Amino acid sequence: MSTKYLSCAETAKLVRQALKEAFPGIKFSVRSSNYSGGASMRIEWLDGPNTAQVEAVACRFKASYFDGGIDYKGSIYHMMDGQQVRFGADFIHCQRQFSDAAIQTAIDRTYSRYAGNFKSDGIDKPTVQQYRNGDLWSVRLSGLHHYGNQGVQADVSEALYKHSDRMKVAQSATAGRVFVTHDDGYSRTNGSGFSAVSLDA
Repeated sequence: MSTKYLSCAETAKLVRQALKEAFPGIKFSVRSSNYSGGASMRIEWLDGPNTAQVEAVACRFKASYFDGGIDYKGSIYHMMDGQQVRFGADFIHCQRQFSDAAIQTAIDRTYSRYAGNFKSDGIDKPTVQQYRNGDLWSVRLSGLHHYGNQGVQADVSEALYKHSDRMKVAQSATAGRVFVTHDDGYSRTNGSGFSAVSLDA
């Protein structure tokens, strides 16, 4: 069976359509980047669905995986409309941006959750500007934050990243045309054990 090769731009067109179908009303920025040895795609949007939801739709179009344990880039293979295809974007990076309103909501949730800790430590409710400045990394609550990478900044970020404006993602006809058949298997035999497909019997 012959393989159809799509460029990064052609892959990006499919991704845009899939995102439009899966997340109506959300404006996505999809940018392609070609470089020596490959290509990648960057997707950005404001508020709306969380990163995991967008990745579940967009990342089925990525052509490669990376095993950091052995510094190896491997291939992922797909079928689309009954034909073998090779997508043009090795990697797809999804990055959600947040409005002040979304950050304020996350701060409100965090403050409400740990209100007793804030009050016992005499710490006022954080502000959006403090979060944007990264000032909350140094704000730690007694009995809650014990290590250097913990702090109110991380708590607010967690509330932000988990939140979504929808419980269920709409079905995308475009994404439904695509499925992963296999990867090159190198990570499983020589690296960290990455697999692009389920290994369950």
